[in-house]
Amino acid sequence: MNVIGIIGAMPIEINHIKENINIIEEKEYAGFKFYIGKKENIKIVLTSCSIGKVNAASCTQILIDRFEVTHIINTGIAGSLNKDVKICDIVISDNVTHHDVRKEQMKRWFPFKEYFESDKFLIETAIKAYKKIDSNKFNYHVGRIVSGEAFISDCNLRDLIIKEHSPHCVEMEGSAIGHVACINNIPFLIIRSISDNADDNSTNYIDFEKIAANNSAILVLNILNILDES
Repeated sequence: MNVIGIIGAMPIEINHIKENINIIEEKEYAGFKFYIGKKENIKIVLTSCSIGKVNAASCTQILIDRFEVTHIINTGIAGSLNKDVKICDIVISDNVTHHDVRKEQMKRWFPFKEYFESDKFLIETAIKAYKKIDSNKFNYHVGRIVSGEAFISDCNLRDLIIKEHSPHCVEMEGSAIGHVACINNIPFLIIRSISDNADDNSTNYIDFEKIAANNSAILVLNILNILDES
């Protein structure tokens, strides 16, 4: 049986999923709460890792070691770094990387990768899941997602990240989740819905935070249904 680990940083990013799956057990490790659910053909372990790459990496390794997850999906919100990616749109990762670590350092030292590739099957499943959403009021995009230990709300830093990495969006956890999944040979996917434009006005993200979080969560629920059916 496949065991799907689902990670959100903040409770708002997993609440809609939690309300729509059957939770049969709760466990806690290292301060992280894990909600264990089950469908007919898959087991689900849902958790909130809190903000930042260290928290995300720690939580991901626990999912792998304690729950033996076979796949990992990260859901949540992000800031757009691409003119075609609008507020409330969905970004499905084809790869992830750290924007606050030098490319040369990543390539020269373990795990010797400039970026971490998302699982192709999960990407295809996410696209199928998007097409099952009743009202497509937002678009989806497949592209690079970057992460770092800072909330991006400065146009100069935003422009520098775009120049260096050409990403679709930026957040604070996805690359760490992808990094840990990769070195453990666990297929992963990062899904983000856009709450702001990572610029001088990005502190207004709260206006779209819940809508964006729910858009991402709806897509994840559809993915789970497809995986369960298959």
